[in-house]
Amino acid sequence: MLYLNKKFILGVLMFLIALIFWFVLERENQIAQVVFLDVGQGDSQLVLLPADVQILIDAGPSASISAKLSQYLPFYDKDIELAILTHPHADHLRGFISVFKNYNIKNFMFAGANYESRVYADFMAALKSEGAKVYLARAGDIVSFVKHQVSDKGVGRPLLHILSPAGSSLSKSFKGIHDSMVVSQLNLADKKFLLMGDAEAELESALIASNAILDVDILKIGHHGSKTSTSEKLLQAAQPEEAVIQVGRNSYGHPTSIVLDRLVRFGVKIFRNDQIGDVVYK
Repeated sequence: MLYLNKKFILGVLMFLIALIFWFVLERENQIAQVVFLDVGQGDSQLVLLPADVQILIDAGPSASISAKLSQYLPFYDKDIELAILTHPHADHLRGFISVFKNYNIKNFMFAGANYESRVYADFMAALKSEGAKVYLARAGDIVSFVKHQVSDKGVGRPLLHILSPAGSSLSKSFKGIHDSMVVSQLNLADKKFLLMGDAEAELESALIASNAILDVDILKIGHHGSKTSTSEKLLQAAQPEEAVIQVGRNSYGHPTSIVLDRLVRFGVKIFRNDQIGDVVYK
């Protein structure tokens, strides 16, 4: 029979206690980050908060999103506190099928608009099986960060302000699905991010008219730099210092020279996923 020395046992216990304390302090002292993930021709933003709290906005066009997430999420953390789908186009949506398989989504927010596509139907079936608590996004909603979790109860520190869609879009049909876009402003530390999804000029004008667009630091360019988005009016209203274009190899001409030139004229510094990979703000 093997008899363990008391000093050895005490040493092991002290090591385990120190490890637990380190783990707790490490979680508490994590630095908040916003990562514009390089997912190719598509959108995905990951918000990392202290205590292993994460928000995922869109999931890109493919299953490669899971490998991307594993670069930023601890191996032991398979929970994502909140996921948001801005609209049901495949380049923002398809990756969620893989995310549902590899992670536990606690809360999910989307507009719920009517849209006919096989990918969207598959997504809706996967979302139902996931068992997440589902919220319908509408202008005026606020997501807060309180006690190591996200909350929609209006308590804690306001984190995410939903600017669009106006009113309920559940099962509503739109002439253009971009009109159902979930647009939001993210406030993190001393930076403000305007996340436009694929919003186009008509929605931009409506948001400006309702005074929803305020000065921000970073603008997530709408629709990958398409000429239908990022109007001069938007840039005048938002006054961003920097812009992130989520774009990959494509046949659409994204980002267009019209948008790039416009950003240069407004003195906006440009960061592109296709040129530098992931764009990280801390």
